[in-house]
Amino acid sequence: MEISVEVDSNIICLKLAGSLVASTLDGVKTQVQKLAEKKYVHIIFDMSRVDFVDSSGLGMCISTARELDAISGKLVCCGLKENVQKLFTMTRADQKITVMTTRRDAFDNLLVKIQDAAKA
Repeated sequence: MEISVEVDSNIICLKLAGSLVASTLDGVKTQVQKLAEKKYVHIIFDMSRVDFVDSSGLGMCISTARELDAISGKLVCCGLKENVQKLFTMTRADQKITVMTTRRDAFDNLLVKIQDAAKA
């Protein structure tokens, strides 16, 4: 699993490449934990280069979304390939995690959430 990190307006984009499976999750989990410790709690998983997700990878996405939500953060996944999108839909993970088509849509979605939280 390749992971690259981009920062824009306190929103982190983790660009993932490869397979999101049990044997590759540690790197993603560690990266998310480090970011949360540094108070970066609005994260995009750009999954446009993820070819396969197993149940462990899906579970990690759901648990990451819950953990970020608990600390007033948000996870948005974007760029899902057709087979990954089907998995999210069949398991109803797309009802627990915000899924956007493009990275720009994901970024805009998070900006609105951040602005709404600031007004509250």
